[in-house]
Amino acid sequence: PAPGQTETGLPEAGKSEEAAMKGNGWALLLAVVLAARGVGLLPRGREMEELTLVSALAADRAGAAVAVTAVTGVRASQDEEPQVLTGKGQSLAEACRGLGKKGSAVPYLGQADRLLVGEDLARTGLWETLDFVLTDRELRLDTLLYIVRGSAGAALSDAAAQAAKEGGTEDPRGRTVGETLSRLAEGEYAPVPVLEPDGDGALEPAGWAAVGPEGLVRFWTGEAAQGAELLAGLGKGTVVPLPDGSAAALTGVRTWAKDGEVRCTLTAQSVRGEAQEAALEVWGERQIRAVLSDRLDCWGLDRERGALRPWAWGHIENAPVEELAVKVTGRIEGSYERRS
Repeated sequence: PAPGQTETGLPEAGKSEEAAMKGNGWALLLAVVLAARGVGLLPRGREMEELTLVSALAADRAGAAVAVTAVTGVRASQDEEPQVLTGKGQSLAEACRGLGKKGSAVPYLGQADRLLVGEDLARTGLWETLDFVLTDRELRLDTLLYIVRGSAGAALSDAAAQAAKEGGTEDPRGRTVGETLSRLAEGEYAPVPVLEPDGDGALEPAGWAAVGPEGLVRFWTGEAAQGAELLAGLGKGTVVPLPDGSAAALTGVRTWAKDGEVRCTLTAQSVRGEAQEAALEVWGERQIRAVLSDRLDCWGLDRERGALRPWAWGHIENAPVEELAVKVTGRIEGSYERRS
């Protein structure tokens, strides 16, 4: 190395400064972790054996009170069985504190990756429920949010084995508490996936819900639910039956808003007969129009349009979504039968 430089080519003084900065960074990180432990934000290592890790949490309206149901995670290597814990209180916080009163282990909510909200609570107390997640020291804002038809607690209890084994991150429809809360805080609407019990001990997708600052506004099923998925860029794998008896499986969905249009590109493969692109386009337009006809912008279409035309924001903001033109482009890229 040149005089005054190290083997890495850095000046000796610079290397010292770099090392000092790294040392200070680690010291700061350690201080934050220790402080978090000191105020109880993180469980202490010696307490972990005393904790019961919750994988999913459900909340329901119970008269004037709130009821919660929790399912614990399991470790297949130890042949564990999931536990179902319940609590009730005048608030969600009080109900969650009641989860640990019947056993020796203390439930830890920091591992819960799904929050299921029952239909009644979603109509009247959704904001308070999400705000509790925001302020609770264990629950996380990246927890996935679902609305359940009927009672969320009963549905979760019946599906305990499924809920304990499956992770919420496996669901492409997942919407987090944080992203939903941020839209509601701006006075906007947000889409939330809906679940319902299938009668055989499992929870299955049951469309979408539109929620706002006032709570649950509307359920979308059928064509409107499919339209909601397309607007969110979802639907890959959906098999689309077409009027001529053919069918196509979606392999890609891309949707965006520009000027006065909602544009959507659907790519697919024929899975029965010879699917036609024109028929796929008609199908896609019908689904999207079905959900836009409810006059709710849950996807930030106005913001997307305004990003390219900021000078016209005054005319774009809160413009009626049902008046937007819908343009769908279909592309059939071969046949599944031929490739297999």
